[in-house]
Amino acid sequence: MNFLSRFYSFLRERLIEFGKLTPIALVTTFLPMLGTTALFFVGYPLGIWLRENQAVGALSYTAGVLVVCGLALMPTNVIGVIGGFAFGFDLGLTLLMIAIVGAAYISYLIHRRIAGDRIPDIAEKHPKAQAIYQALTGQGFVRTTLIILLIRLSIITPFAFTNFILAAAKVPRSTFLVGTFVGMLPRSGAVVLTGAGLSELVLDASPNVWLIGSGIAATLISILLVSMISRRALEKLTQTASA
Repeated sequence: MNFLSRFYSFLRERLIEFGKLTPIALVTTFLPMLGTTALFFVGYPLGIWLRENQAVGALSYTAGVLVVCGLALMPTNVIGVIGGFAFGFDLGLTLLMIAIVGAAYISYLIHRRIAGDRIPDIAEKHPKAQAIYQALTGQGFVRTTLIILLIRLSIITPFAFTNFILAAAKVPRSTFLVGTFVGMLPRSGAVVLTGAGLSELVLDASPNVWLIGSGIAATLISILLVSMISRRALEKLTQTASA
């Protein structure tokens, strides 16, 4: 069982000890799933409107991602596809990263204020949890930033729930922001590139479907490989830190 699995298993087992944080943990886990379902119904017409109204659309898209991701209403992946579809790769990725880092920081400020010292207090009562907690927060700027970066690289870690855990664990603001930006960049680039490829299929009168499709497939495979490598690296890093 890797570092993330151990940490999340501990949190699930100790939900009753979270007290007032239990609803927040559940909301940040399940609400984005509902948001994804809703977005599937409006994603295409929304993407068309954003593409046809570039100036207003860019501002609306950035503000929208800030709100819906900052408040854990939707995950970042589907929204990234819409950004690539509407604005292309360069502008789409720029807007998405600005909004994602901003949303993560909003979430960080909210959850850190609400959480108080609850998770550190819980961790002190459980030696294994304390080792995991120290591996996450007690290793200095470079190592902690690297751990956050690797957590963000993995596609299995929910954006909103990770914001909640890192804020509640009181990781330093600077490591949170740097690790989030660098860690979210590859997966964000992949989903925006996918959206940009889908846009070409719609706009081009005679698109090379196989070329675009294979490019999207290669992108998705690449991000899966990066995710697997990051999980292994994270496991080794945290084992060393908690030894």
